[in-house]
Amino acid sequence: MDSEKLVLKANGFNSFNPMQEKVVKSNWKEKNLVVSSPTASGKTVVAELFALNSILSKRKKVLFTCPLRALASEHFNEFKEKYSDLFQLTLSTGDFDSSSKYLSNYDLIFCTNEKLESLLRHRAGWLSNVGALIIDEIHEIDSRRGPTIEIIITKLKLLNPNLHLLALSATIPNGKELSEWLSAQLIESDYRPVKLSEGVYFDSEIKFSEKIEFIEHKNEPVKALVEDVLNKKKQALIFANTRKSSEATAKKLAPVIEKTLSLKEKKELNSAAEKALNALENPTEQCKTISSLIKKGICFHNAGILSKQRKIIEDLFRENKLKAISATPTLTMGVNLPAFRVIIPTLFRYTSNGMEKIPVREYKQLAGRAGRPKFDSFGEAVIVARSFDDAEKIQEEFIEGEIEKVQSHLGSIPLLRTLLLSAIATDYIYDLASAENFFSKTFYAYQFKEMNEILKKIQDLLIELNEMQFIELNEKNFTATKIGKRVSELYLDPLTAFKFIKGLKAKAVDSFYFLYLFADSTEMIPYLSVTKSNEFGLWEELQKQKQVMPIKVDLEMFTDHEILNKFNLAKALNEWINEASEQKLMKDFNLMPGILFNKIQIIDWLNYSAIELSNAMELNYNIATLNKLRKRIKKGVKEELIYLTELRGIGRVRARKLFNAGLREINQIKDAPVKKLAELLGAKTALQIKKQLGIKLNEKEILSIKGMNATIKQKGLNEF
Repeated sequence: MDSEKLVLKANGFNSFNPMQEKVVKSNWKEKNLVVSSPTASGKTVVAELFALNSILSKRKKVLFTCPLRALASEHFNEFKEKYSDLFQLTLSTGDFDSSSKYLSNYDLIFCTNEKLESLLRHRAGWLSNVGALIIDEIHEIDSRRGPTIEIIITKLKLLNPNLHLLALSATIPNGKELSEWLSAQLIESDYRPVKLSEGVYFDSEIKFSEKIEFIEHKNEPVKALVEDVLNKKKQALIFANTRKSSEATAKKLAPVIEKTLSLKEKKELNSAAEKALNALENPTEQCKTISSLIKKGICFHNAGILSKQRKIIEDLFRENKLKAISATPTLTMGVNLPAFRVIIPTLFRYTSNGMEKIPVREYKQLAGRAGRPKFDSFGEAVIVARSFDDAEKIQEEFIEGEIEKVQSHLGSIPLLRTLLLSAIATDYIYDLASAENFFSKTFYAYQFKEMNEILKKIQDLLIELNEMQFIELNEKNFTATKIGKRVSELYLDPLTAFKFIKGLKAKAVDSFYFLYLFADSTEMIPYLSVTKSNEFGLWEELQKQKQVMPIKVDLEMFTDHEILNKFNLAKALNEWINEASEQKLMKDFNLMPGILFNKIQIIDWLNYSAIELSNAMELNYNIATLNKLRKRIKKGVKEELIYLTELRGIGRVRARKLFNAGLREINQIKDAPVKKLAELLGAKTALQIKKQLGIKLNEKEILSIKGMNATIKQKGLNEF
């Protein structure tokens, strides 16, 4: 059976949709393709065709790259459900310091763009057997992460000259330019399985191009639009421009939605709310708010919430149990979560330059979430206007406006510095001629039609990398030094690595020294902002700490405008490793749990990198401190609790309970009566800990705590 028939069968289709039919009728099996079509038009099915053709017909591996882990995971699960019986597939988004040899056993690999770049930096041997590269959301070239997309395409095409490329994108005006760069055929389509109506709401009416819809109400606009959706028995997505406003909007709409819920829906939501409440060992006020809102059929969705809570919210919305979500635009970059009506209260957002209008392309991304395939025959995207004149302007600028062209950001110095070192370290570049040849193959060179500017930047960066001792320069060529290659493999910004190497030479320093060293890195952007009211106190603290800092405070306070924000972040992290609760960090630093754990994940990598650089430079005197600090950051504990938290199921709260009860070593926990552990940790956890430590309990010991936990009764004694 050929790939087209297999894809139709796997999807339960009788035929392809108009956009997919355009692909099938093209010479897609031999030519590269750029597919530019609206959200939900079925582009993933085209990816399925490409993958099956490469794997089953050409016997070649396929790489499917995405801008975000959540998106890679969603695609992986979708393919796994359909094709796991035909070939081996896997998801690989972590561990940037590995060639991931195990991936040689798989036919289809889903990864992020950064993970693929790290594999190229480690010269993974199996990459030479890749026959097809699928790049999802290629319009993300026009973003801070965009240069990575350009470089992985350029490197892979040099590595595999016959590479079969498929680039997927939402509608963009310069698709032809992208396709020409990729030597690809352009497939453009305006097909959408669910018709999208875009309108502007003002003074009780939504003005769509094809109709006017009147809404009788006594409420403010967003509430009125949501009530109208509820009356239609549909769902709504409301896009807020800040995390704070996403939460405030959800709270404001909760009473409206709660009164429409059935008893059955309330029961199901209560169960999910309990899980969201207990996502942390000690629920924060935010956890309580999320739980309370879920019970009322609505919630907010932003970077500040925990990944466990985010998944609960998304699943409830997909199951039509949550009737609305108030989200920041980051939702459009993650999972596929459509709703009947998308409501956009404002087209402005905060930037470093103050309030600015969002690009038309971003608006179209938000609007594209309107309409649920299989549930709706059409979807609505509604922008709220402030006046009649505003409504007219919105119609002209956004609904009928032209989407901005995708542009390369490869000329950005911080990004170019990192990518240049990686290209030198992997021998793609070794002299000025090879540098010109390599970068001439990028989208930047194709788009701007000249190389002088970028070559000037490259020459300046070569001098800088040489001064950092990451490359060696002579009159004819340049090569990466041993430490330069290691910096590239660790996926560090060379500036960060240079600061680390300098900072690692200090002896007898404490944990705060390293916390600031990690905070003082480009990888930690955005830093933790400081309120005006706290600035004076922080400047005083910074001066008091300057003797134990890895920087010259008196000098950098005049040259680094982010110094106070970095210090604030280091201070918050220091509180964390000294067992401050998530709630305290929220209150004192406005550090939301989702942001906290994202920062912890990045710092774990920076900490690991600092250890690796210490080994490479033979600076061994700080390795023990760094190893302990890494464990403390992961768990948020003082040094005395490190070993207790290495037990599965023992987090910072339970570890502290054990320690305070005198159970401070693993052997003491082994010997402790199970009933004592149950009183401290709960019966279920106590039994699991004993089992984990290889202690077989007799029936009498288990029965002594049986009544303490209903879960044990349900599961029975045999499991333990």
